[in-house]
Amino acid sequence: MAVRNLLKELMRFKTVAQNPQQLKAIIDFVEDYLSPVGLRLRRYERNGKHSLVATFRDTKNPEIFFAGHLDVVDAPDEMFEPKEEGNIIRGRGAFDMKGPSAVLIELFRELAAEGKDYDLGLMLTTDEEVGSRDGVEYLLKEEGYSSKFAIIPDGGDNFRIINREKGALHFRVWAEGKAAHGSRVWDGVNAIDLIIDFYNDLSLIFPTEPCGIPDHWHNTINIGKIQGGTKVNIVPDYCEAHIDIRFVEPWTVESMKKQVEASLTKFPGLQYEVMSYGEAIYVPEENPYLRDYRDVATGVLGREVQFDKEHGATDGRFFAEKGIPVIITNAIGGGIHSPDEWVDVESLETLRRIFRAFVEKVAP
Repeated sequence: MAVRNLLKELMRFKTVAQNPQQLKAIIDFVEDYLSPVGLRLRRYERNGKHSLVATFRDTKNPEIFFAGHLDVVDAPDEMFEPKEEGNIIRGRGAFDMKGPSAVLIELFRELAAEGKDYDLGLMLTTDEEVGSRDGVEYLLKEEGYSSKFAIIPDGGDNFRIINREKGALHFRVWAEGKAAHGSRVWDGVNAIDLIIDFYNDLSLIFPTEPCGIPDHWHNTINIGKIQGGTKVNIVPDYCEAHIDIRFVEPWTVESMKKQVEASLTKFPGLQYEVMSYGEAIYVPEENPYLRDYRDVATGVLGREVQFDKEHGATDGRFFAEKGIPVIITNAIGGGIHSPDEWVDVESLETLRRIFRAFVEKVAP
């Protein structure tokens, strides 16, 4: 089954978070597809989220790991029937990321069928769109998987090599004040004011937007949700906010948490809890795996391949947390999470050739 046909099969599974039967079914399908060629296959299930790990050797620590996710965001039913327009396939998951996952699955099946014995691993999960806590994070932290290098085709379209990615710290902060009549504010303590004062204090360490820096490669902060109070004429005695911090190296999750906690000490009565987090990714350009990958990609494409950076987070953050160098790259496509998601199938085949040439060079 070529990449094109495999992609169409994968897209027909309605693998959204609220459909655990389909999350299981797609992993069943991939397991059946890879079983005949002699790969070492391990199944996992956690909180209704299913994963599959394939290796050539009996190891949890291959030299190179590829990772992909087979879950998608919600879409109308018709988007789960792929539509072909020449070299373009449209529909949910075409580019994010059943197309690139089809490349990985086909690559491993092809190499194994040829009797290869590369020191490689493939990690396929079904919960990336809801945080990856029961997928990649679980496999790396609790099942003990690791590698010397990792590649995730979930960003860096048109074969760009993403070797820098912002880290993230999402947390909830809440304040308890004292209610009073709105005409006698001095009798109360406004919990909304406490949250705003805390946010303004914390914001002092972040560049002010608009910053005038074209690529905005700096830390950012955003209140994504805030709620408090009951009526216009009552001093609110409770307020809660959800805050999103994105940070660049050399900041880490731990150093950013310490910064948040330092601001909290200035406002008695405020409490917080971390909702989710991920380390920043930075792979120096002199990294030997990165150099080899760029050389191979340049050779296959016949042009220079650019290093780049992205503001959003991927599953790469969990590899970075373990100190594993990871890059993000992808084929040609667009419309992610939109009604017009698409992928160029020829570019998927090109991506497969790049990956094959890379593993033949570095992971014999």
